[in-house]
Amino acid sequence: MKNILDGKMVLLSIGSNEGDRLQHLRTAIAELESFLSIQTMSHVIETAAFLPPGAPAAWNLPFLNMVVAADTSCDSFQLLKLLKKIERKLGRDMEAPRWSPRIIDVDILVHGKRNIGTDSLTIPHRELNNRNFIRFLMNEIGYEVESDSKIGIDNYIPLDNFVLFPRLIGILNITPDSFSDGGKFLDPVEAEKQAKKLIQDGAYAIDIGAQSTRPGYEEISPAEEISRLDPVLERCGGIGRISLDTYFDEVVRHVLQNSHAKIEWINDQMATLAADTLKLLADRDIKLVTMLHGTNFSWLEQRVKYLENLGMRRSNIIIDPGIGFGKSRHDNVRIIKRLDELKTFGCKILLGASRKSFIAAHSNAAVMERDLESIAVACFTQLNNSVDYLRVHNVRDHMRFFVTTHCLQYS
Repeated sequence: MKNILDGKMVLLSIGSNEGDRLQHLRTAIAELESFLSIQTMSHVIETAAFLPPGAPAAWNLPFLNMVVAADTSCDSFQLLKLLKKIERKLGRDMEAPRWSPRIIDVDILVHGKRNIGTDSLTIPHRELNNRNFIRFLMNEIGYEVESDSKIGIDNYIPLDNFVLFPRLIGILNITPDSFSDGGKFLDPVEAEKQAKKLIQDGAYAIDIGAQSTRPGYEEISPAEEISRLDPVLERCGGIGRISLDTYFDEVVRHVLQNSHAKIEWINDQMATLAADTLKLLADRDIKLVTMLHGTNFSWLEQRVKYLENLGMRRSNIIIDPGIGFGKSRHDNVRIIKRLDELKTFGCKILLGASRKSFIAAHSNAAVMERDLESIAVACFTQLNNSVDYLRVHNVRDHMRFFVTTHCLQYS
């Protein structure tokens, strides 16, 4: 445990209690990385809002909170200006009352051994004695500061817990025949409920698919796929990021032209989208998930070059090794062990192994009961640092698992 920070080390708290809170934290982290060298970050805890007596009921929104340790060459007042710039950029109303909800709140907790007391900045932060959960998070990542508080750091009850990484992609199948949850979310009302639950559970994005690709599936037409998607996207468009799981050009173009939903990427499982559609995605800066069928990694190298020639940036290409697609159970396990090789392509990696049939090689659990095995696969990939996104059915249990492993890593 480090009791005294060196001159360059700064601890920051980041909080949000308005809008897509987890995404606001992720965006703030990305902004901080433009001028700080982040060393460690805590997990994310949800706490009740601190409010003065008589505060409006509308202000009573729970906060997500985390602590980041970083190196900086800035002095404290320069750093404060940069943090305020981030808050404004992310949309915080800088004139709003102090205790009102905020999209983002970034504060300097401790900066080296500095003691500063001015109207604009106090270091250590003036509220440290009153925020035992912040001191708990500081302790979690290895930093302990002196405090006059009589409230122990363990004496708090979080409403919930999250991690920002790995990014979990929640699966929403609006089909009658998907292998795991077919028929459960075909009704747009049920689909909306599930989408909200996935985001509340911590999903980075929702992968919505209206075409089942389970073994032996019967393909439906683009028109039928659109008829399933339209009412669901109408309801889910404002809930969070959406990955559209389709391989039909007509469906992609229809959604991009007619839906108000924020389409983060297109998940092209068959890698069959036409060149003009792929150029459209490149022009709109929309990411593409391209899937490997079979076991030949060299195909992926050719595919990435092809997409780049169409104008797509490599940073917008996501590789899916295609667990369960044209592979034996042995092939699937072997590919999961080789995922780090895909990093050489310079693209993000998405793994969709949740509840897949290869698990049956070492488990007799029913399809809907394979979440424990799915989490074990996810754990293996994170130990090897081999994937960026995990496409999963059960976001909640994956999140619980990764919160605990994160805390143990730093505690």
